[in-house]
Amino acid sequence: MNRPNAFYSLASSVIVCLALVGASEASVPRAFVSISGSDTNPCSAVQPCRSFNQALTVVQPGGEIVVQNSGGYSTGFTITQSVTIDAAGFNASVISAGAGDLCTINAGPSDRVVLRGISFHGAGVGQNAINATQIGSLYVEHCSISEFNAAGVRMFNGGNLWITDTSVRACFDGIDAGVSGATAAHLVVQDSQISESRNAGVFVSSNGTAPATGLLVNCIAALGNGPGFSATSDQSADVEITLVNCRGFGNSFGVASEARSTGNATIRIGGCVLTGNVTGIAAFAHSTGVPSVLGTSPGTNFISGNSTDGTTTGSATLK
Repeated sequence: MNRPNAFYSLASSVIVCLALVGASEASVPRAFVSISGSDTNPCSAVQPCRSFNQALTVVQPGGEIVVQNSGGYSTGFTITQSVTIDAAGFNASVISAGAGDLCTINAGPSDRVVLRGISFHGAGVGQNAINATQIGSLYVEHCSISEFNAAGVRMFNGGNLWITDTSVRACFDGIDAGVSGATAAHLVVQDSQISESRNAGVFVSSNGTAPATGLLVNCIAALGNGPGFSATSDQSADVEITLVNCRGFGNSFGVASEARSTGNATIRIGGCVLTGNVTGIAAFAHSTGVPSVLGTSPGTNFISGNSTDGTTTGSATLK
């Protein structure tokens, strides 16, 4: 009479143990990936995973994925929580195998994601390299991004985007940061270059009720078919970006400010060089909003050698 009870007790214990094992695997603070690893491993330092995809299933929110050596780690992955993927010191690459986004970020509105030292290859077929559909703060550090049919980095629903020491090449838009609703967007880019964009190098915009702002320091936007640096207000919210020691060369426009409705679009420049463009400075007004390019003080910017230099509406002088 006691055998069935003993059997059920043993079975229950096994189920509980398996559940505990599964829970522990899904909540490690640090997961490791290696080209010699396996996605059947627990993603530990001595038994690493093979892909970012598997590591993301086991790392806890706010945890870290550590790359142990150089190689390819994904053909597409999605991030849904706070996490750091750290490939500093190695050549960790991800490459598009189809027309979708290579890295999709759909995390919480206060989550923080850090992508460090990763090479994103669109191979001419990928859509966005990094598409943050929802995020609190996204940090892209020491990365390489090339050959995507949409944006290198796209954050179009508000949030904070920080880009440091990153190269974006041959994408439709290099960096696309904006607002589509009531969440403001803030962009900070430092020591980065955006080249051969088929549209805009850096595009900051608001198509909602919240503003978009940007600060770019020591950045280059070169050899693009559109503006090197662009600020566009599509609705009532203002868009403002500040360029410090930036360079715009070989673009249709060095900088372009555009106000399409009642919001203002303002670009401030200091210590910048705009040369070799079709138009150095351009401002487009379509309604009551005011587009403007403002200089910090006379003589601090070099705007010359363009087919049309353009004029600032502030105090900077052309020379």
